[in-house]
Amino acid sequence: MTWKVIGKGLPKIDSISKVTGEAQYTVDLKLPGMLYGNIFRSPLPHAKIKSINTSKAEELQGVHAVITAKDVPLNKFSFFQWLADKTILCSDKVRYLGDEVAAVAAVDEETALEALSLIKVEYEPLPAVFDAEEAMKPGAPLIHDKEKNIGFHVERLFGDPDKAFEECDYICEDRYVTGQVSHCCLEVSNCIVKWDSSGRLTIWTNTQAPHTQRQEIARILGIPIRNVRIINSTMGGGFGSKLVIDMKLPIAAILSKKTGRPVRIENSRAEEFSTAKTRYGYTIYVKTGAKKDGRLWAREMKVIGDNGAYHDKGPATLNFSSMMFGTLYNIPNIRYEGNLVYTNKQMGTAFRGFGNPQIAFACETQIDVLANKTGMDPLELRLRNANQSDQMTFCGAEITSCGMKECMEAAARAIGWEEKRRGKGLRGVGLANMVHTGAGGRFYGYNAADAFIKLSDDGTVALITPAQDMGQGSHTVMAQIVAEELGVNLEDINVISNDTDLTPYDLGSWGSRTTFMNGNAVLDAARNTKKEIITVASEMLEANPDDIILEGGRVFVKGSSDQYSFSELADYAINKRGVPISGKGRFVDKLPSGYTIKEGFAKNIPTFAFGTQAAEVEIDEETGEVKVLKVVAAHETGTTINTLMAEGQIEGSVVQGIGYALMEGLTLKNGKVINDGFIDYKIPTFGDIPEIETILIETNDPHGPFGAKGIGEPGLVPTAPAIANAIFNAVGIMIKELPITPEKILKALKEKKGG
Repeated sequence: MTWKVIGKGLPKIDSISKVTGEAQYTVDLKLPGMLYGNIFRSPLPHAKIKSINTSKAEELQGVHAVITAKDVPLNKFSFFQWLADKTILCSDKVRYLGDEVAAVAAVDEETALEALSLIKVEYEPLPAVFDAEEAMKPGAPLIHDKEKNIGFHVERLFGDPDKAFEECDYICEDRYVTGQVSHCCLEVSNCIVKWDSSGRLTIWTNTQAPHTQRQEIARILGIPIRNVRIINSTMGGGFGSKLVIDMKLPIAAILSKKTGRPVRIENSRAEEFSTAKTRYGYTIYVKTGAKKDGRLWAREMKVIGDNGAYHDKGPATLNFSSMMFGTLYNIPNIRYEGNLVYTNKQMGTAFRGFGNPQIAFACETQIDVLANKTGMDPLELRLRNANQSDQMTFCGAEITSCGMKECMEAAARAIGWEEKRRGKGLRGVGLANMVHTGAGGRFYGYNAADAFIKLSDDGTVALITPAQDMGQGSHTVMAQIVAEELGVNLEDINVISNDTDLTPYDLGSWGSRTTFMNGNAVLDAARNTKKEIITVASEMLEANPDDIILEGGRVFVKGSSDQYSFSELADYAINKRGVPISGKGRFVDKLPSGYTIKEGFAKNIPTFAFGTQAAEVEIDEETGEVKVLKVVAAHETGTTINTLMAEGQIEGSVVQGIGYALMEGLTLKNGKVINDGFIDYKIPTFGDIPEIETILIETNDPHGPFGAKGIGEPGLVPTAPAIANAIFNAVGIMIKELPITPEKILKALKEKKGG
């Protein structure tokens, strides 16, 4: 089908405002009488609080408020309320180095920092545990008042793995480790909160999910939801870090209520590394078995997830991991066990890929080891076992569209698989597959989206959508959907999305759900608006509705020169008919029968996205340095709504994946993060970024808007295993712990040589 706007590589509609500096981030906002807040954090990873003395801080000139646990509600909460374990401020015990103990509000940042230095807290140190496997052992220090440190447990069983392994001709069994990784958003987490005399709480912040955070803050503070308004500023990145509420929000709210003035709290970059939430670190035990003909016959996995000190998105992440590890290939016998374990470290949270990059690293590198055992080409082994469209996954979920084999073949051709697999010197190529959600997930027991469109007096179109744009270009995608359906120019569409008082309820931008969920709602709103436009136009033009054509912001009659502009239509609708032209849209992802949040993981994903990435690397035997020369990323996107932005999303994901593979990871010493800045915490820079070739495989998902599905996360998932497999091809060593540093390469090379 030929479209006018869909499928085109158009620039983001907010590009100019960002380039010129007109875009308003939370840090750019200053309210009259605004105070500056800061948080007193625990210097110990685990301790009882014996006493807190804030008198000197309160006496400091310029300090307007000091709060401790006695000033805040002490009801426990968590994203999953049935696992509630955190309070706003610690009252009797701290559980990680950085835990919130007290907070101040002052006239400026310097005074706030000085006030923090005057707060005196007496602690009784307690034994701490920083390793999740150690925390599971009998006798380990207990972090909460529970019998053990396992905060969440999940098991999955399909088929008969024990019997199946007995029938396998080849078996691989390995242990993999992935650590905590920082989101490294260019914009740090921040907020401004104003609690006015009427009891209304207004929050200016940078969040991926304004409506769910609105619910969270109301629940935490014990106030009606109607009294909370969130205004979202332009966002400088999210990647999952700005999805669940941060303690700054309720702390700033309490400070604002106490002072009667708006309060700003903003993380320093060091706090962003040392106290903010991270990607969950996983220790993964995987066992995979195959028949002589290469059929994957059985797989089992045990995941030990490092939860940190409190619950956040960990249970959902662990559940999502259980879905992904057996969905990529047609394996009939599956066992999964996952434990989320408390440690005395900062909390984990959602991060681009949502537990899938960890699983993919383990599973996809083990596929190459297994292929080596069987004597098969790793590509051939994958092709032989790949799932396809209309198949049911191991757990009973339907694959509605799938371009897995096309992605593999395209990536292999582009990287030069046949020639380069033979290896030249210390160069090698590797590939890895991935399956991910292309539409978020049913983690809430509710999965729907709404949108509203109205034709303004001047003929421009106002799109009211809760879809949040954190740099991925979702506002542009939504505008393209409207432009295609209504026949208007992109520049004539005004996207309104940043205010919970104006926009309909939504679950937020996460899990690659925005294009699929919000896009479907916007498409429905556009179609309903189009019906209204045609009704008015047929009345004005005295024509059959079937003969009305919408194009370029005007309406025409087929075979006639008669026409009206949208502004004339809007004027006629308001002044002659008394009813403005508008349309409401809704998309409801109907939950499968028998689905529950806790037990319905098998049918949690509305649609799957598949992809393959191939990497070429070069190893320096003297230094252990790995240079990534090229990455080919072949992903099936359903119908690509904006090719330029899809490529940008994939390229950005690849770069983030290179960091995850080779350099990124928080380093802790006795619970303290010691690489808390970009000098010591390495991320890819221009010199680390290789040639990236993006290949978009279109498959037309039957449920997506115009056949589209999400692409925000998939590009990160297979990057690390593709690089690890390329290293394996180059020098014959498989590194099973991320990041793959030069030190690990040199150690493995030495061991291989018998040194």
